[in-house]
Amino acid sequence: MKKIVIVGFIICLFPAKIFSQNIGAQYSPEERAQIQTEWMKETLQLNAGQVSKVDSLNLEYALKMEKVKSVQGRISQLKEAREISEEKDGKLKQMMDEGQFETYLKKRKELRKKMNEIRKGQ
Repeated sequence: MKKIVIVGFIICLFPAKIFSQNIGAQYSPEERAQIQTEWMKETLQLNAGQVSKVDSLNLEYALKMEKVKSVQGRISQLKEAREISEEKDGKLKQMMDEGQFETYLKKRKELRKKMNEIRKGQ
């Protein structure tokens, strides 16, 4: 289960690369949002009010990321995905306390590093 949560979170963090490689294509935006919410709930120790807000936000942005698939060109997809991710991060920062947001950024950085290692190994 934990591996699925981590994979799901990675899917949400690297949409342009994932879409181009068809990794995670079996997950709907709703499933990706749920996986990401569970990961955040456990990792960041969100309270009930935060979980509700984060769940809605994750779904909203998973649906936005789904639209990135239709953007023509790899660079355009990446640019669009980054803009969406930055916008989401701004909203997340407002929902979390400083420690939670710092932990989120740290864990996301670790996941990106792991993803890069996995990609290099292929």
